[in-house]
Formats: sequence, structure tokens, C-alpha cells
Amino acid sequence: MATVDASLWWDPFSLLLTDLENAPLSDELPPNLVKKLKANHAWFVDTVSLFKPPSEKSKAALDSQLVKIGSHQLDVKPELKDKALTISSYLCLDEVQSYILVERSLKENNVALDSEAHEYVHAVLIHYYIERQCLLKCTRSIVMLALSLGIDSEEGNSIKEEALKLISDGLEKKLIYVLQDLLSSNPPEEMDVDLFSLWAEETLIEDNLVLDILFLAYCESLCTCKGETWKALCLLYKGILSGSSNFEKLAISTEALHSSYQAKVQLLLILIETLDLESLLRMVHDEIPFRNGESAITLADIQEIEAIISTLNAFETKEAGPLILAWAVFLCLISSLPGKEENDILMEIDHVGYVRQAFEASSLTYFVEILESDVLKESDGPVAGYLSVLRTIISAFIAAYEINLQMEDGTLMLILDILCKIYQGEESLCIQFWDRGSFIDGPIRCLLCNLESEFPFRTVELVRLLSSLCEGTWPAECVYNFLDKSVGVSSLFEIANNSFRDVLSQTVETNFPLHVPGLEGLVIPSKTCGRILRLVGENTALVRWEYTQSGVLVLLMRLAQELYFKRNEEVLLILNLLSRMVTFSMAVCFALMDIGSSLHFQSTGMSGQNNMWVVEMISTLVRRLSPTPSGAALMSVAINTLAKMLKCSPFHVAEVALKANMFDFEIGNNGSSSESWLLSGKLAKMLIIDCEHNDSDCTLTISVLDFTLQFMESGVKNDGVLALIVFSLQYVLVNHVYWKYKLKHTRWRVTLKVLEVLKRCITSTCSGNLDEVILDRIFCDSSIHNTLFQIVCTTPQTLERLCSSRLIELTEVEGLQLAICSVLDVLFIMLSKFTKDTSSSLPIFHQAVFSSATKPIPLVAALVSFISYSRNPQIQVGAARVLSVFLMSADIIQPYLFGSSFGLDDTQIGDLRHGISDIILEQSVLNEDLFVAVVNLLTSAARYQPAFLVAVLSTKVNKDVQLSNSADVKLPTNEVLSRSSEFEKASVVDAVLHHVRRSNDLINSNPRILLNVLNFLRALWQDAARYLDILECVKHSENFWRNLSSSITVILSAKACLPENLTEAEADDFGYRYQCESSILEIMAHDVFLQKKLLHAESLVKQATESQGKIQNTGRTEKSEGESLEDILSAWCGSSVWGNLTKSLSHSEYDTSLYLRAKVAASSVTALVMVKLAQGDAGSLSVPLFEKSRILSNKLRSHPAFSEVLAKYSLRSYSAEKEQNYLILSDLYYHLQGEVEGREIGAGSFKALSRFLIESNIFQTYQLKYDGDLFITGKDAYMFDLERIRADLGLDFWDYSTWKDSKAIAETMLHHMKNVNSMVFLTSSKLSALRALRSVLTVYLDDSLEAKSTAQEMSDQLVFPCIDHICQNFLDTVELLAPELGASEEIFHFLAAQAELLLYLMISAHKSLPPSVCILVLKTSAAGLKVLSDFQPLVTGSSVSVVSSTVKLLLMLLLSAVKFSLVGGRDIVSVEDMAKISNMSLRLLPILCNHIASAEDCRLSLTNMDLILRNFLTPNTWFPLIQNHLQLQHVILKLQDRKSLESVPIIMKFFLTLARVRQGAEMLINHGFLSSLRFLFTEYLDDRSASVTMANSLSNSSDIMEKPKRIWGLGSAVITAMVQSLGDSSACSDVVENVIPYFFSEKAYIISYYLSAPEFPSDDHDKKRLRAQQRQTSLTELKETEHTLMLMCVLAKHWNTWVKAMKELDSQLREKSIHLLAFISRGTQRLGETASSSAPLICPPMLKDELNSCKKPSFVNSSCGWFALSPLGCVSKPKVSAASITSMALTTKTQATANGYHISQSHFSDIIALQIYKNTFLLLKFLCLQAECASRRAEEVGFVDLDHFPELPMPEILHGLQDQAIAIITEVCEANRVKEIQIEVQSICCLLLQIMEMAMYLELCVHQMCGIRPVLGRVEDFSKEVKLLIKATETHAFMKPSLKSLKQIMVVVYPGLVQAEDFL
Repeated sequence: MATVDASLWWDPFSLLLTDLENAPLSDELPPNLVKKLKANHAWFVDTVSLFKPPSEKSKAALDSQLVKIGSHQLDVKPELKDKALTISSYLCLDEVQSYILVERSLKENNVALDSEAHEYVHAVLIHYYIERQCLLKCTRSIVMLALSLGIDSEEGNSIKEEALKLISDGLEKKLIYVLQDLLSSNPPEEMDVDLFSLWAEETLIEDNLVLDILFLAYCESLCTCKGETWKALCLLYKGILSGSSNFEKLAISTEALHSSYQAKVQLLLILIETLDLESLLRMVHDEIPFRNGESAITLADIQEIEAIISTLNAFETKEAGPLILAWAVFLCLISSLPGKEENDILMEIDHVGYVRQAFEASSLTYFVEILESDVLKESDGPVAGYLSVLRTIISAFIAAYEINLQMEDGTLMLILDILCKIYQGEESLCIQFWDRGSFIDGPIRCLLCNLESEFPFRTVELVRLLSSLCEGTWPAECVYNFLDKSVGVSSLFEIANNSFRDVLSQTVETNFPLHVPGLEGLVIPSKTCGRILRLVGENTALVRWEYTQSGVLVLLMRLAQELYFKRNEEVLLILNLLSRMVTFSMAVCFALMDIGSSLHFQSTGMSGQNNMWVVEMISTLVRRLSPTPSGAALMSVAINTLAKMLKCSPFHVAEVALKANMFDFEIGNNGSSSESWLLSGKLAKMLIIDCEHNDSDCTLTISVLDFTLQFMESGVKNDGVLALIVFSLQYVLVNHVYWKYKLKHTRWRVTLKVLEVLKRCITSTCSGNLDEVILDRIFCDSSIHNTLFQIVCTTPQTLERLCSSRLIELTEVEGLQLAICSVLDVLFIMLSKFTKDTSSSLPIFHQAVFSSATKPIPLVAALVSFISYSRNPQIQVGAARVLSVFLMSADIIQPYLFGSSFGLDDTQIGDLRHGISDIILEQSVLNEDLFVAVVNLLTSAARYQPAFLVAVLSTKVNKDVQLSNSADVKLPTNEVLSRSSEFEKASVVDAVLHHVRRSNDLINSNPRILLNVLNFLRALWQDAARYLDILECVKHSENFWRNLSSSITVILSAKACLPENLTEAEADDFGYRYQCESSILEIMAHDVFLQKKLLHAESLVKQATESQGKIQNTGRTEKSEGESLEDILSAWCGSSVWGNLTKSLSHSEYDTSLYLRAKVAASSVTALVMVKLAQGDAGSLSVPLFEKSRILSNKLRSHPAFSEVLAKYSLRSYSAEKEQNYLILSDLYYHLQGEVEGREIGAGSFKALSRFLIESNIFQTYQLKYDGDLFITGKDAYMFDLERIRADLGLDFWDYSTWKDSKAIAETMLHHMKNVNSMVFLTSSKLSALRALRSVLTVYLDDSLEAKSTAQEMSDQLVFPCIDHICQNFLDTVELLAPELGASEEIFHFLAAQAELLLYLMISAHKSLPPSVCILVLKTSAAGLKVLSDFQPLVTGSSVSVVSSTVKLLLMLLLSAVKFSLVGGRDIVSVEDMAKISNMSLRLLPILCNHIASAEDCRLSLTNMDLILRNFLTPNTWFPLIQNHLQLQHVILKLQDRKSLESVPIIMKFFLTLARVRQGAEMLINHGFLSSLRFLFTEYLDDRSASVTMANSLSNSSDIMEKPKRIWGLGSAVITAMVQSLGDSSACSDVVENVIPYFFSEKAYIISYYLSAPEFPSDDHDKKRLRAQQRQTSLTELKETEHTLMLMCVLAKHWNTWVKAMKELDSQLREKSIHLLAFISRGTQRLGETASSSAPLICPPMLKDELNSCKKPSFVNSSCGWFALSPLGCVSKPKVSAASITSMALTTKTQATANGYHISQSHFSDIIALQIYKNTFLLLKFLCLQAECASRRAEEVGFVDLDHFPELPMPEILHGLQDQAIAIITEVCEANRVKEIQIEVQSICCLLLQIMEMAMYLELCVHQMCGIRPVLGRVEDFSKEVKLLIKATETHAFMKPSLKSLKQIMVVVYPGLVQAEDFL
């Protein structure tokens, strides 16, 4: 290993230079950069001299394999060693340094070792010179950074310390040495021409850089240039001029000539600067004598310098002239110092000869040449310093030689020309000029004052100089004030003998009014004195009159008069001055516009619209201009001035300017027709003339486009403006490409400006047909599209070639790149518009976008290539954004594509992949916007173009996957994409996962970055079926789920802040964190759902394989590194995470007080605007806001409250009506302002007016449409677009107008609006997270997709606190809402999400909820319903549906709470809790009554009311509320509404509850319920004629429709309840009289249908065929039968009416009843029959609850009676026919097997059996009533009329019922002998005993009527059964009362049995 000097090593200076250029100007440098500066200090001092010459030691070191250079080592490669030695000979560079250079250059420039020698040598040389120049630039940057911070400031700074250390370490001497070395250097002899050119150019560039550093050191006094140094530099300059240096040899190319000339200028200015003329001027000013030691240049130095200067000849070399002139000025100033007589040396030097030589050689013109050349314009050095030197020499020259206005040889004009060029564009120099403390500018200020003294006689020179001196805001205002405060007017005056007032002082007086020539209207009054400035003729003098007049007004008058004189030069200069002043200062702009109202103006008697006189004058000027070069120049400046004024006062300026029709557009009468806009030939011609003939960089075109743009931004809707827009787009945009530009880069200025107009057109909100026409032209004009594509359809390779081409200027390339960025923005907006508003046909623009024929390359190819163009990140951002919406649009318009494809090959896809990967890994910190744009591109592809995404992510693509498909944009099929064998983990995925691993840091430092990454991952999971392999790759990464879940923990631990306490950036971060939370939870929800689906599918596969005797494990056994998602979610269920999430996310950030403050502040500003408009002051308001304010003001004046105030003010004699209006508006404004400050407005007229303004929401129409991040939601919810409000108010201009004092009020409004926006954004972000929480809970806790539930359940201990958190947060949110103040739509969404999550948590409760929880939910629901009920009439737009859906959720929540309150019965609820529930129920009733009126809420409201009335309240408490609040008539009418058929059952149930109260029944009768019920039955039940009798309807009773069954039953139940509650009243009699004929005559077929008994199955095959056609029944039908029987029983009690109405129909009714009883009775007999073992009744489950009930076990557990029969007919097998059920065998116990299916008893079968016995009870009751009435009638008449005695069942039927009852009760009691029977089963037993008792009553009646006795066998059997019954019931006390009653009837029916068995 060889060792060499450590100084040979250097780190790349190009990287260090980048760090320095990006370093902050104010803050301390980053520590790593400070470290680099210290490490490279030696290089900064010695600069390029540390690149050493060749040495033998270095050459020998390369012979070793390893070379040590300080702390660095080189691995020497033989192939590189030879290259290094070659380079060493070319560059005379140390061999080791050459090796380092070769290694780096070959690596960075990708030059192959086997490439041609010239190619690699050229690459290495370029790399070498770049390093040298970057080193010099680093030194220059250090000095410039230190100077920018203030080198003399006391504050310590590392960059200043480094700069000072460089100077102290001898940087000056080293630089001079380097400069001398460069000027004497020679190239290697063997260097060819191309390399020599390169060497020459780079050497001269190094000269320039060294001179820059030297100049900075001298100019800013970092070091002092001593006499010796000055002489050395002067000799170098002399050598350059004489040709003794290598300058002449180096200047062999255009670039070299430019650098050579620049070096000469730099060295000349350094020499002038180091003469320190500034100090000399100060000494002259302070009269300080010249002494040795006080100046860097001594007398001895002066003598020696004199000797050198004397050898220079300005006539031979013009570059020597300026130095000679500077030396003359130096000598002149020294000679004018006090004590000059003491210095003989100074007296001997003839400075006059030097100045004469300089003037004769026209040395001043060399300064003009310097200023006009590009040497300073294009320099990246200290240009302002160089110009300052020129300013100093000119100022010193003026002072030294007393230059004045009397000079007639052109010197004055030359000096003025130089001064104008120096100050033009240099704000710092202009500021120094107007600073009175700057003595350097003193001589120039004196010259300016001399010019002003002759104004307006001498106007041109003054105006030119002032134009150059107004660069910047303060200088522009100084210029304006200088002119405006002019103290006199100069004019020519004929001197008469009596004109002199004082001959000595040359003062004259005019004896008559004197008209100033060229200024009509400006008259100097008589007796005005004036001072003679100079004589012009024998009797003519130029006099300065003591007549004060504004110089600005004089100029404007001059301008107005020049319209007629056609003196374009002076007009152009004046206009240019005005334009520059208004450009730099808004204050000047306002002052100019208001000058028409000044007293000076009014005294002139000028005509015109006073307040807009200047605008009117300039507009007239523009219209009269002719199409000439001078006319184009004038128009350019005038239009620019008008554009600035238009910005300051849009309404007034637009009104005047448009009225003038400056551009001669021919606009037809129908302004909205596109054919009415004809392009202006004059304007087009003037644009061409200006472009081709004027040296102004197309300023006219730029001005016209700016003017158009300003019209658009001001919101002016006018035919003239729209014509201007059409002209800009269809003429300028399309044709400017073909114009002939003097400077090529000017074309790009025009392009950028016209693209800005285009962008404004497509971003402005369409508000009329005219805008639609413009947009239609933009989207349908192919010439516009072609122009855009010509710019953007290029490649990075093309841009690189342009950058490296010497024929193309850098400004051209930069212009092209900016144009590409602008076009990309335009394309993004245009594609986004289509994406958001898809039309039925494909616009021409989109056809072009998706066409592969765009030239030179397809658009998609250009976009893909741009993403890798790292030279310009803005292009990368734009390309990624456009490609994102391109993919979205491709998905939308796919049906319209014919033969179109992306057309990307594998190479392009690969480049895109690598580019995306690099950006995601590197740019999240360096360029956040680029990172976001690229991740959004991936998200867009994931959502809309899966094939494209997989191709980008995959590093290995299946050959079958074709990325180009002629028929489809989505290229590969999903099947191809899902092949895991073809997918490999791609670098893009790794890059994305890198940020997931940083999630804990990003969530705090930059949540926006993390959010975009998570949005991409969420998009993958949302379409998981397409990305299974990618997702597996993601999930199996290290700690993926742990990283995501820990982010949620971090968010939960963050401390929340109120929106008003957050800055906008902080609020954004909080919102992004909530959205991150949302994305994470959604990803979890999607993955849980995906895994459950996969497990479900695998279980099916497993079942199939098991049936074949082979089990295959199809599951994914691979586990991700770290915890799985299931583990994490399970852990959450056992911790407080779910509760914390619920508590955090359900808390709303919404604060009504913030919203109210913003609205009040907005109304205050609105009132302020009205006050200003009442004064005629439109300020800077945009035209739309002006119109809105005017309309609102008129509405306010028509408000009744305004009239009241106006009447009061009139009574108090307050001025005229107009002034009264102003006073009222002013008082209203102060009232509102007081409310903003916290003082409430008292009730009255002003309160009403303030409410009107607050509700007007004039600024809320400015709703922000955010499109910054494609897939970040929330900001679209912003309620206020602050930027647009600020722009429309013109708030930035209020400081310059009469609105200045009110600006704080508008700023306060914007502050409150900002708080509201932050609040709404946070609310919206939380809303997304809350919805995601609901999703993940729903999916995770739902086990419907799993064969076996493996999901973790949340315990009640977790659920109940979650419910409590949500309820409390919901109540807090609701309490803040106030209908009169309005609310954001987002808060309604948030309430809905809270209610939805709360509803789910309640549903997920395992069994029941504690009463306290139910009470809290009831309270929450009630509060929400009350507030939203108040909001419903007030909301509009999309908020209507949101509020309605929220109300619906709350009603569902209320229903759930009510139902939970009923679980377990009222016995478990304490009295206190029941009282709370009852009180809340009472408060709810009025609210629910109101919601019944809503069609959407009617059903839920009625259901809630029904449950509340039946369970929590007594009729005495609820009926008065119902009576007062319920719109019963409205509800009854719903029965007749065909659209409300689904609501009929619910309405009827509610009526049933109402009918059970007597007053309720009366209400129903009074409101026409019976007629509505008739209508309902007629409408839906009358499939047959109403005259059908019972007899002929029996055969067709099965034709009744399915739909009306519940209608019939509920209607019957309501009638039943009404009859029962009305009792014996007359109303009851009326009802009965009406009802009986209707039901049993008109609707007899329905009665018959429900009383029809099914036929028992038969073994006969023919009967089986008939049986197969038998209708099924259902539980619903059985209940309908129950309601029918109940009605019959109730009506039958009214015997007299019944008999009278029924006549012969009651006999048929009894027969039907007996038949049905017989069917029920025979069921037990079927149990023992084997020949016919079929289900007697087919009643399968129909409803969801019934199907669920089938899964529950039997609760009666009886194998007797219908409890054994019903399971046969309750088989819930899909599509089971009656025939198949008939063939099933019935076992005698609880189970049967039919057709291979196992049938068992269930909860549902028990319910069917119970319903059968309920119907049995009612049938027996009806027959008992019939028998009882008949018996009573027999007692009345004294005999039994057997002919009219009602039919009764046969004893066998009754015996069957008795046997069933005995068997069931006995079995149940025996089974539960040692335990208590359930309440439900107890009630069944009691029901069966009642059935048995009534059967025996009827049996007794049969025995007595027929005179028969009990059969002995029956008595014995009955005896045995009863004995077993009595024994079984001994231990069950609940049956004793029923048994006692039963025994009483048994005594009568079987007296012998009872006595024998001793039952009593």
C-alpha cells in the first residue's frame, strides 16, 4: 500500500455547492454543512491551486493496488490507471488526483471504458472543470452568504466566521496568484481543437469566478486593496488590453469571447471600485484634507499609478478610456480637497488632460456598451455591486466636473442614458438614491432637481430618469411624491421692460394670465412671480414660476393633449413612467385613479368622469392608436397600466374600459352566441408588429393577456371580455408558435401567459351560457389541443439534448420546461373536469388525449418518461398528477375507446418502475409534493387500472400478459393477474413499506406522507381479489400490522386541541392523523373480511375433499413476521383500545360558537361593504361581489325592520332619505361590529336586520373545492374559500384606499373563517375514522361467513362504556347546535355516524342492556330528534337527505332502546328507572307525532309510539299528548295511499293500541277510520264481487292474495278492540251494526277463508295428487284466523244485533268453526295411524324471525297433540313441495325422519302448535257464546226450540280436544315435577285447561240437548287420564284455580266418575 499527501483528496464540490445554494439565508447552517466547510477550508483558501501538477511520487503510488490518501483509500484498477495517466498528461494534473477524477467521472457520466478515447477524455475534462468551477463557486457563495447576513453584525454565525477566516488566511493574495496563473497558462501541446476550445472556455469561466470573488472582497470592504495590489491588477488589465496575456488566444468561440469580455469588464470595475471614489466624495462633502495613512492609496502610490496610467492610450484601446476617466475623476476629487496646495505631487498631475482624452475617445459610451451588453444581465455574480460601481463613477464625475443642464455637446444626454440603465431594474440602488443620507447619490439628485426645475418645458429627460428611479414600492412612491409636490411650473416667457421685479435676483412677474404651451387648461395667474433659469433668445427666457401645481397632473394633462399632437415618444415615456409606478406601488395606483377628484384637477376645467378620468383618458388613447411599431409600444404600456388599475378597482375601471371598446371587437346583439365574437384584425396586426419590429419581448401580447386575465380574476361577465378570451385562445394560443421573435425565449413568455389564461378559463366556476360556450370551445377545438400536445409530447432525452446544445440558450430550455409544467397543469384540470362530470359522449379533447397519434409521441408515453426526469421535479409532479387522472379517465371512458391502448413497452414500464421507486425512497423529505403525486399515481392505478399497476409493481411479468391490447384499456385479465407464480416482490412495494415502517415517526412529523401511503394500501385492499399476491407480500413484511396498529396508539395518545388554538398547518396535521386512523381501520376491516371469505372458501373445499377421503390443506400457512391482525384485534378486545377509539372518534370538534362568530363577522363585513357602496365607493371589490352586495342591500332596504328604522329616523328629522339609508346601514354596521366584539344586539329592528344579514351567508357561497391531493378527503368540506374571499374583497389593496381603517375587521372575519374551516376539516376527518371504526367492528364481530365462530367478542364491560362515550359525545354535539344559526353538512354526517355506531353497539350487546344504558340511549335519541326536528324545515340542498337519514337512524336507535328496555319484562326494572323511562317517553311523544307527517319516518315513529304507549305509559298520561299532537287524520289517510302499503300493518298496530282506550276508539271513529278501513279492504281484498255469499265462496277461498293477509287480521283486531273499549255505549252499538253486515256479508269469503279447515292427507294416489296442490298455510295466516275468531267472539256477545244482522249466515259460520275444530281434534288420532302417516298441516317458516326460530330448541318439550304434529309441517328446507312433505313418516315422539332429512321439534313448531290451540280456544269460546245465548233465549221462552238451536260439535270432537289437553299438561307437569315450569309454558297449560273446560261445557250442552249419556268406555278412559292429570299437577300451584273450575264442570258432566274417584 502506497501513501500520498492527504491534500490530494477532495470530496465532490458539486454536492457541497448544492448544499450551500439550498442553505437558509437567515438561520444557522445545518451542523453537517458546517462540518463540511471546516473540512474544506484549505481548498476554499487555495482554491484551484490545490489541484497539483504531476509528480513522480503519485505516479509511483498508482503502481500499488491500494493507495492511502489521509483517511481515504483507493483501490487501484489497472484499466483505470492507464486512463488516469492519459488524463494527467492532458490536464497537467497529479496522477492520483487524475485517478480520482477518472473513477468519479466514469461512474457519474456512465461512460464505458471501451468507448472512444475522445469521448471519455471529453467526459473527464468536463468533470474536472466542473469540480474546479464548483470549488470557486463555493468560495463565492460563502462570501455572498456572509455578506447577506451582515458581515459587521455582532451576531455570530458559522458562515460569517468562515468568510472572515478565508480573508484572514490570505484569500486575496491566493486569488490574485490564481488569476495571474490562469492568464499565463497554456494548453498541452497534444490537445486537439475540440479539447482546446473546451480548455479555453473553462479557463475564462474560472477567470470570471476569481474576479467575482475579488470584487466581493473589495466592494464590501472585506479586505482593502493596497496601492501595490492596485498596481498589480492594473498591470494585469494593461496586459490584457495589450495582448501580452493569453486572452487573445483563449477567445476562440462565442462563449469564450463572452467570458473574455466579461473578465475585462470585471477587472475594470474592480480597478474603479478600489480607487475608493466613495470615500473621496465623502471627504469632499465633509471638507477633509487628503493625508497619507488615511487612504489605502498613498501619494507614492499615486505617482507610480500615474506612471502606469500615462502609458495607456484610450485612442488605441477603447477599454482603457474608462480607466483613464476614472483616474481623472480620482485626481480631480483629490485636488479639490482642502490643503491641496501642500501636495506638490497632486498639483503637478494634469487630470484635465486625462479627462479630455477620455472624452475625445468617447469613454462614456463604453459604459453604455457594458450596460447594454448581456455581460451583467446573464451573470450569476454580484451584478448589483458592479452597477453600484458604475453609479459611483458617474456620480463622482458629475460632482468633479459640475455637469449641468447647460451642456449642449450631448454629454448630459449620455450621462442620463447611463444613469437610466444603471438604476433600471435595481431596487437597492433606487432605494439608496431616494435615501437622503446617501451622499454618493447626492450629485445625481442635484442633476434630477435641475431637470425638475425646467419641467414641463423639459419633460422627456425628467420622465426618463424618474422612470428608471422608481424600481420598487418605496422608490415608486418617492417618484410620485416628488412629482406631486412640485413647487413650480417652468415655461418660456417674453421679457418686457416692466417684467422685472428684481433685476439682481433675476425675478420677473407676469401682468396677465399666462397659458402654458402644450397644456390646455393650465394657466398661470397674473401677478405670479418667477425666476429666470436661462435665456433662450434675445427677449425670451425660461422662467420657473412660483405657481404650485401637481407634476403628476401636469404629466397627465400633457398626455391627454398629446393624443392630438401625435408625439409618440413623449407619450410613450409618460405612459411608461405611469405604468412603472402603478406596477410597483398600489398606493400610487390608487392616487392616480383618484386624481380626477383632486382640487388641482377641478381647477383645470378638464372634462370627463372625474373619479375615473385617467382610465377614460388611457382607454381613449388605446382606441385611437394606429397599427405601427410606436402605436404597438404605446398600447403595450397603456394596457399594462389599465391592468394594474383594474386590479385595484375592478368595477369602476372595467365599466370605463369596456365602454371604450379599445380593441374594436365587433360584438353582435346576441352576446351569448359564439358567432357574435369576431376577432379584432387591428389587435392581431398590432401584436404581430410589436413582436417583429419592437425590441420589447412581445410586451403588447403579454399586456393584452394580462389584461384579459385580470378581467377574468375580477369576475367581469361581459361580451367584450369574452371576445377577448376567445381572441386569446383561438388566435394567440394557436398562432403565437409561428410568430417571428427577435429573441427566441420570448416565445415561451407568451406561451406561459396564454396558458395562464387558458388555465383560468377552465378553473373558473361556470355561471352562465357564455362560460359554457368558452369551455365547449376549449374542449372541442383541435387546434388548441394540438398546441398543447406540441409542447408536452416530448421526452426527457430531447430536453437533455437541448440543455447540452450550444445552439440553444438556457433561457429557451427553461422556458420550454416551464411551459411543459403549465400544460401539465392544464391537462390535469381538463381531465379532472371530465372525471368528475362524465358526459354521454367522448369529447374531442379526450379522443386526442387517448389517441396514439399525438406527435411527436403519444401523451401517455411522454407522461411516463417525464416521471423519471429528475432534472426538473415540477415536471415530475405534473406528469404524475396527469397520469393519475389519465388512468381514472381511461376507466370511465373505456366503452368509447376503439382500437386505443396505452402502447407502453417493457422498457418504458421498467423505467417508470425504477423512477417511482427512487422517488418514493428519496423524495418524501426533499420534495413532498413529488412524493405525494407519485403515490397518488399508484393509488389511481390500483383503483382504476389494476393491470397497469401490477405491471409497474412486478419485476417479472408473464409472457402472456400483454401491456398493449387493441380492444381494452385494462390490459390483462384478472385471472392472469392473480397468478402468484408470476409475481415477485417489487422494489416499489419495498419503497412503500419503508414508509410503513416509519409510520410512528411520520404520524407526528409528516402525517400527510403517511396518509398517502395508507391510501394506496387501502386501494389495494379494496380490490383485494386482484392483488392477493401483492397483499401477501405486504402483510408478510416485518411487523406490518404492528406498525399500523401502533400508529393508532400514537394518535390516541396525542393531546387534542381546540380548532381556534391551532394554526392552519397544525389543523391539517391533526386532520391527516384522523384520516390515517381511518385508512388503517379500513385496511383492517377489508383484511378481516378477506380472510373470512378465504376461510369460508377453504372450508367448502375441505368438505369436498373430505367426501373423497382426501383432505387437502388449502389455507395459507405462512405467517407474517410479528403479530397477525387477528392477534392485534383480539388483544384490543381484551384492553381499552376499542373504548379509547370510540371515545376519541365520537367526540365532535364542531363548535357552534365558532361558526356563529364567523357568520357575525361576515355579516359585519357585509354591512361595511354596503356602507361603502352607499357612499359610492366600490373599493377593490370584484364585480360579482359588488353585484351580490348591491342586490343584498336592496333586499335589506325592503325588509320590514328597515322600514321601521327609516320611519323612526324620519320622525327625528335625520337628513334626506338617501342620507337616512346611509345612517341606518352605518348604525347596523356598528351594531354588528359590537356583536363581533362580544356585545349582544338588543331585541328590535336592528336585531332583525342583523339576523337577516347573518342568514344571507353571502360569503358561504365561496365553498372551497380542494384538488390538491387526489385521494385525501375532507378539505372539500371547507365552508369558506379564504383565498377567493380575500381576492374578491381586494383585501390586499385596502391599505391604499379609504378602506384602510376597516382592514382589521375583514382580517378578523377571515381569522374566524379559518377557524371554522379547521373545525370542519377536523370534523370531516374524524367522520371518516368513525365510519371506519364502525366498519371494522361490524366485520370483525360478524361471524356469518365462518363455519365456526372464531371471532373475538367484545364483552359487555367494553360495550357499555363505548355506548356511554358515544351518548355523551352525541349529547355534547347536539347541545351546540342551534337551528337559527345553521350548521355545516358535515356535522349532520357526524351525528349520523355516531348514531350508526351506537345502534350497532346496541345490537351487538349479547343479551340485554342495563336500564341505565337504555335510559341514556333514550335520552340521546330524544335530544337528537328534538334538535334535528327543528333543523329539518331549514336545511336545503344535500343537507336535506343527510338530516333525514340521521333522523331515521335516531328513530331506529330509539326503537332498539325501547325493545331492550322490554327484555325481561318490567319486573326487572326498578321503579326509579321506570319513572325515568316514562318521563322521557312522554317528552318523546310530541316529537314522534311530528315525524309521523314525514313519509320516510312514519313507520319508525309509529312503531316507537306503539311500543311506548303499550309498555311504559298509562292511557291517562299519553292520551292527552296524542290528542294534542297527533295528526290522526293524516295517518288515517295513509291507509288510502297506494305508496304507503308497507306502512299499513304498522299503522294498524298503532290504531290497535289506540283503540284499546275508549277515547282513542272514539277518535278513530270521529276521524273516519271505518270508511278508510272499508277503502283498504275494497282496494286490496276485493278480488271478487262484494255480493259473493259464504256458500259459493268456499271453493275459491284459496284465491285470496298473499299481500293483504295482515291487513285483514289487523283491521279485525282494531275493530275488536274498538268494540271492547266502547262497551255498552251508543257508539259501540253503531259500530257493531255497521261492522257485522260488512264483515259477514260483504267480506264473507275472507271469513270463510280463514275458518277453512285443511283436509287430512290420504294414501290414495289420486288424492295425493290433489294434496300436492293444496295451499300451504303460515304462522301469519294462523294469527289472521285468531283475529277473525276474536272479532266473531266480540260481536257475538251483542246477541240481538248479531242475530238480526247474521240471519242464516251464522249457521254456516258455526259449521265452518265445527269443521275446523274437528280438524284440530283429529290430530291426536293421526298419531296412532300408520296407514296415513303424513303431516296434517303444512306450515313452513316464511319470515326471517321464523327461520331463526327454527334453529332454537323446543321450549314446551311435549310429544303429544299438535306439539308432536307441527314439526312435520315446519320443515324449512328450500323448495320442499307438499308432496314430499306428505311422504314423510311421523314418529310418536319428538323426532321423525323423512326422505333422509332429520326432523325435530323446535321453537317454531311449538309456536305453531300454540297458535293452533289459541284458535281452538276462540272457536270453543264462539260456540259457547252461541250455546249460551240460545240457552238464555230458551229460558226466556220456557222451552228449547231444537230447530233453531245452534249447531254444536259432536262429542268425539270434544273428546279429542280434551284428550290432547290432558296428555300435554300431564307430560309437561311430570317432566317438570321437581322444578318450576317456565312462565310461557304455564300460560300454555292454563290455556289447555280452559280449552278442556269449554269442551266439557259444550259436551254437557250436547248431552242435555240430545238427551244422551256418556259412553262407559269414554268414562273409563277419561277417568284414567284425569287421574294422571291430577297427580301430575299436584306440585304446581299455578294450576289449582283452573283445576278447581274444571272439577266443577266435571261434576256435572261425569257425576258418577267424580263420586267414584273422589276427585273433589
